[in-house]
Amino acid sequence: MTAIYQTVVVFGVVGLLALALRYFVGNDNRPVPDLEGTDFGLLSEVAIVPTEEAANVLVRKLKANGVRATRSRNAPYRVMVFPADVANARLVLRS
Repeated sequence: MTAIYQTVVVFGVVGLLALALRYFVGNDNRPVPDLEGTDFGLLSEVAIVPTEEAANVLVRKLKANGVRATRSRNAPYRVMVFPADVANARLVLRS
């Protein structure tokens, strides 16, 4: 009789643990990773150029004018800045 009681208690504790973990951890609602390479998170696109060298020139120009900038890794190359710097970046690139 004690073996049945112990088995019921073990399954009850495991069940309660499973419910507690489900409640506190929840399900996996993380966003799907960007496999295409088109989501740049917080960065905003200010220019698209066909070559890596052209992208590097624009990034250097932006950095020389105090704008934090980077480029994407794949063609067509996107020059990106933080949203607060978009207006300044566009002014620099027009000049």
